Amino acid sequence: MKAEFISREINTINMRMEVTAEELQEEIEKIYRANKKNITIPGFRRGKAPRSIIERYYGKGVFLEDATTNVFNKFYGQALDQFDFEPVDNPEIEVVDDKVEEGSPVVFDIKFLTTPEVHLDKYKGIEVTVPPIVVGDKDVDLALKGIAQRNARLIPVERAAEKDDTVTIDYKGFTDDGTQFEGGTAEDFQLKLGSGRFIPGFEDQVIGASAGDHVEVSVTFPPEYPEPTLAGQPVIFEVDVKEVFEEELPEIDDDLAKECSEYDTLEEWKVELHDNIVQSRETARRSMIRNDAMKYMSDHAIIDIPEVMIDHEVDKRMREFDQQLSYSGMSLEQYLESAHETVDDFRSNIREDSERILRNSLIVQDIARREGLEASDEEVDEEIRKMGIQYGLKPEQMRDVVGKDIKYVIRDICAKKAMDLVVEEAVVTESGEAETAEEPTEAAVDAGAEL
Repeated sequence: MKAEFISREINTINMRMEVTAEELQEEIEKIYRANKKNITIPGFRRGKAPRSIIERYYGKGVFLEDATTNVFNKFYGQALDQFDFEPVDNPEIEVVDDKVEEGSPVVFDIKFLTTPEVHLDKYKGIEVTVPPIVVGDKDVDLALKGIAQRNARLIPVERAAEKDDTVTIDYKGFTDDGTQFEGGTAEDFQLKLGSGRFIPGFEDQVIGASAGDHVEVSVTFPPEYPEPTLAGQPVIFEVDVKEVFEEELPEIDDDLAKECSEYDTLEEWKVELHDNIVQSRETARRSMIRNDAMKYMSDHAIIDIPEVMIDHEVDKRMREFDQQLSYSGMSLEQYLESAHETVDDFRSNIREDSERILRNSLIVQDIARREGLEASDEEVDEEIRKMGIQYGLKPEQMRDVVGKDIKYVIRDICAKKAMDLVVEEAVVTESGEAETAEEPTEAAVDAGAEL
């Protein structure tokens, strides 16, 4: 086989591929051997007729059409690799001279859409502005407060429940026609009032109840609720309050340090918490640089993305969303019905975001190509290992699942390296005020949790 690049017109590639007479003949012989056992010719036992007799009986080209298809499929990928093309849709194929003859080469003219070229003048030295990282005693104190809250003891009280109290309840849910609905019943359930775990309005109506009280809670499920039969529906919960507890926070002292960390003193622990908060904010800062740099590149890049590529990205996101819904026992069709949307509505709603994701992906892939970034065998092995953990498979099993798609794993590794390069080369200016908070921030609490 030999391939010849003809032309590129924006994203359309024209190329020619010639398969030799010998390669075509070899494929014809394979097809004959694979099918002769099913062919009956008068005067011969089933499967015993020579190829020449079969061709005389059914016509000279009896195996030629399938052989032509097979040689195209066999060598098309090799031709693409030769020029490093990546089609984004099925090719248009035309046999030159509109004929194929045994004993002669077969020549294909091929036209297909390929990934678009990215025109981006600057990806190094992008200017971004971020707030400075300043971590003080107040931040450490807030982290300690969050840790203390997570380690609070529940003390039973003989009074009406208040916000931030925890109650033990039994409850049953009924629709407005008095039918008890599935999934709306529980016994000895512990609920922190004000946590927002239940439907809006539920916890507010339990506040003020004491142990032994029976409360009738009227709420309405939100329109986007996953179960379509309940979405947007008013319901009534019969609630029996069994116990009321208040939180008793532990003292923030050396004893808490010994219980929740590897340190013997509070002061030692504070040093570690300070470092963890700094690390957490540095990670957030790097993410900010990454996002701002990506936005700059996306705004300044010129990319003519074929519509079919955007359609494929929309399809991909729909499949992923459908899979996520399946984990909660719901299908995409059920979701759309509950949201009063059509498939076309949904596709339209996610199209802009899909195009943005695709655009960003093409940019970082192009940077990886320009920089000659590669993935080592060790990096690929590590990525396969991580994927295996995610899917509950051993590395060798995961590699079998990935199969020929290993090139996408490699591409993703190189894309991450490309984005890391952009972040490292960014020109960062600090301005504005450092991050502060009056309540335990997620970063501060997480910093404590890391211990």
